[in-house]
Amino acid sequence: MISNISSWAQGIIIAIIVGSIIQMLLPENKNKKYIKLVIGVYILFYIINPVVGKQLNLNEFSLDEYLSVDAKTNSEETNIYDNTVKETFKNKVIYNIKSQLNSKGYESNNIKIEIDDECNILKIIILEVYENKEETKEKDKSQIIVNKIDTSVESVDIKEKKTKGMAIIDKNNLIDYLADNYQIDKKNIIIE
Repeated sequence: MISNISSWAQGIIIAIIVGSIIQMLLPENKNKKYIKLVIGVYILFYIINPVVGKQLNLNEFSLDEYLSVDAKTNSEETNIYDNTVKETFKNKVIYNIKSQLNSKGYESNNIKIEIDDECNILKIIILEVYENKEETKEKDKSQIIVNKIDTSVESVDIKEKKTKGMAIIDKNNLIDYLADNYQIDKKNIIIE
């Protein structure tokens, strides 16, 4: 018993001496406080080791209990992450389709995308497609008066008229573009 206490005391003394030598050799910088913390934990380990070391039995703890809770938490976090990725992907595809429609002179605010778990596009549905037509009308110079000052600038009035529907050739071109760009079968692209 006395030999155990003696070896324990010697271990504490050696740990303190080693810690002190390391602290003396360290340069003064911002990391010194972290190294002192590690040395303190090292010394504390030697102090409490005989008390805790013999009474602590790791077999008493069931790791399966903790792993199942952790797996459940990770599963929920993964589902949230997957859903966020899927929604972001869908929004990017919808934005791309809207840009393509606008470049052809059309617009739609009713675009639906169906995707699988690996973000492969299964179906594209574009409803309520409108064609944008612009009419311009020039005004006389005499009609433009700002604060009773006559200016010599001509103004252009733009009126938007929306016509529902899409030309068949534009529709076929858009279907071809979407099928090639997103590797989807043409029969799964619906434009109305």
